[in-house]
Amino acid sequence: MIRPVESKNPIRSQISSVILWSRNLDKSAEQYSRLFNLSREQQERFGHLHILHLPNGTDVMIDSNGMDNVPFPDKAPPLCFVPADDIDEAAALIENLGFQIIYGGIIRNEFVSFFNMRDDDFNVITVCQNHK
Repeated sequence: MIRPVESKNPIRSQISSVILWSRNLDKSAEQYSRLFNLSREQQERFGHLHILHLPNGTDVMIDSNGMDNVPFPDKAPPLCFVPADDIDEAAALIENLGFQIIYGGIIRNEFVSFFNMRDDDFNVITVCQNHK
């Protein structure tokens, strides 16, 4: 078992939220709430910030503050990883919701199948099905 280093540290060993930037907060909030199948009760809006409360305790914070002058990247690494029960159904849902599947489509091997998706603001997320 890995144990944390025994020293005082002001940083907690957890990730509570993922932050996604957006130029169109309403569109992004709708896309991601449908992606994660969330009700209105699982969401909050604070001006330029829309928070999606996932059932596992993690929040997805969609922030439009100051995005008008931020350039789009040419390429970006995934910000987070989300599991899927069926990679083909997940890919169909992603495309139906208006996201793009990028970097070569679905990659399949004996252990996992995965793809990278992006939204209009080039927030990249890896979607993965574990086969073992």
